[in-house]
Amino acid sequence: MNIITEHLELISVLLFFALIAFRLYLKRKELKIEKVIIFEYSKKYTEKINEVVNRHQKFFKALEIIAFISAPLMMFVGVYYIINSLIFFKPSVALVLPSVSNFKYPGPVISVPFWIWIIAIFVIIFSHESMHALIAASEGIKTRRYGLLYLLAIPIGAFVDIDEKRIEKLETKKKIKIFAAGSLGNVLAFFLFLTILIVFSQIINQFLESKGVWFNNTVPDSPAGKVGLKGIILKIDNTTINNIYDLHDFLRNTKPNTTVLIETTEGKYELTLAKKDNISYIGIVGVKNYIIYKNTNKPVPENIITFISYSFAVIQWIAFLSLGVAIANMLPIIPLDGGLIIREILRKRLGNETGIKLSNIVSSIFLILLIFSLFLSSLKFPVVS
Repeated sequence: MNIITEHLELISVLLFFALIAFRLYLKRKELKIEKVIIFEYSKKYTEKINEVVNRHQKFFKALEIIAFISAPLMMFVGVYYIINSLIFFKPSVALVLPSVSNFKYPGPVISVPFWIWIIAIFVIIFSHESMHALIAASEGIKTRRYGLLYLLAIPIGAFVDIDEKRIEKLETKKKIKIFAAGSLGNVLAFFLFLTILIVFSQIINQFLESKGVWFNNTVPDSPAGKVGLKGIILKIDNTTINNIYDLHDFLRNTKPNTTVLIETTEGKYELTLAKKDNISYIGIVGVKNYIIYKNTNKPVPENIITFISYSFAVIQWIAFLSLGVAIANMLPIIPLDGGLIIREILRKRLGNETGIKLSNIVSSIFLILLIFSLFLSSLKFPVVS
């Protein structure tokens, strides 16, 4: 039973892939397969896109203008972060990959729990590709096919099949609007989930509050270990400790070797702060907020806290990754949408052949800069989960 509990996430991931593989097998006659890439089409959603645009033409024309204006702004931000990273040798870019059973990737990779990653990627891809299709339809180019991409049984993205020959005949301004639409979709998703996060936080704060800091155990031979610190930390000297941020602030602002009086639910303990990582150190591990129902002393059950924490994590990651993808997609690198925009502008200004050659050079330069930024910054980039 312990083994099943410890590897529950891994088991759920394997089951997820097995169900996806079984589903694809049942629909095998409806799929298009190219080597290890599987295309699954959705006719119903394609029809829905065209129907929505026809009903709300003015709204999508307004979105076109916003996409056109926001594209150079996001491109500037992306280029700024890359150059800033290289000049000041500061981590500003990283890959974000799913992690199972607390696995940590080496190098400039942020490890995200698998299920959070899956949910976030679905939202990102859906908002990105849908906005491409919607803005294209607003310009009179209907989406022929819309669907999901799989690497064998692994969902890796979505796609919209828009008539490229008809897009090619559009004027440059309209092409830019369509190319920039995907990042606009991600930005809108960012603001939507940021709003949800704020509202969710306000609702939770109406019913729950943190009234101390709970810890799992003490480190042997540490200040806390030597005095046998127990209970929930409520106060240190004259400072009330309601949450871990209060505790961290106190330790950052108090010099090591200072003797303090810690008040917990088990009593009062006098100890002398040690030093670790250039700040004061108590010696407690497994620290988390002690959450109670507001205006009571009744603790909130652990399963409710876990659910709330997980929900916050999912919403935060969706918002964070949506904005990150929006900016990264506007980098002047082909085949990213930013690269396609630069190519169309240069073709318009310099002619087709010269414009394509110069856009390829620009794309290569920024790809090299991105790779350097990614791996040079990895020397300082922490792995986060």
